[in-house]
Amino acid sequence: MIAVIDFGMGNIHSCLKAISLFTKDFKLVTDPMELKNAKGVILPGDGAFEKAMQNLKSMKMKDALDEYVYYEKPIFGICIGFQILFENSEESTIKDNIVPGFGWIHGNIKRFKGKIYKVPHMGWNKIHFATRKKVSLLDGVADRSYMYFIHSYRPTNVEEDSVLATCSYYEESFPVVVEKNNIFGTQFHPEKSDTTGLKILQNFIGIANS
Repeated sequence: MIAVIDFGMGNIHSCLKAISLFTKDFKLVTDPMELKNAKGVILPGDGAFEKAMQNLKSMKMKDALDEYVYYEKPIFGICIGFQILFENSEESTIKDNIVPGFGWIHGNIKRFKGKIYKVPHMGWNKIHFATRKKVSLLDGVADRSYMYFIHSYRPTNVEEDSVLATCSYYEESFPVVVEKNNIFGTQFHPEKSDTTGLKILQNFIGIANS
């Protein structure tokens, strides 16, 4: 079973519809106990980093996900689900506050800054391959493929070994696909990125069921 975590951050229905193209064995999950039967976990969502972590803690899902990752079971974060894989974020309702994430991947989430940026970064943009691994989310995906983005924050100071692909926005390049052991993530929305993005979801489901 693929567990799709509903932690109140939206983007659930389009994700479920996309997953249903590749497997019928999936479930929308709010109970941490159900992770015990999951072959893979997907964390979809839009919205704020701070709210996402608060919701997961209030559901008692954070500790369950930490345990899930500890036992090296596959997990895939999308958009805000991607950002919370990292150590922390400056996205907070309190000025100068740093909000802790899961910390499974080294890196910090920071806002696009400067007058040149139009925020949020929204629409179609190309991804650029950084490296390849034997088991990859990007199998069957072409370099410089276009993906659909909507975000105002991006990862910085990310460990190079975990970066599969980057994206350039104005003159800045930042990681948008990560893979570290059993942990996977995309800043863009694969479920909204046409057949190429759907291939990434299919790849993760294949990894989880292997």
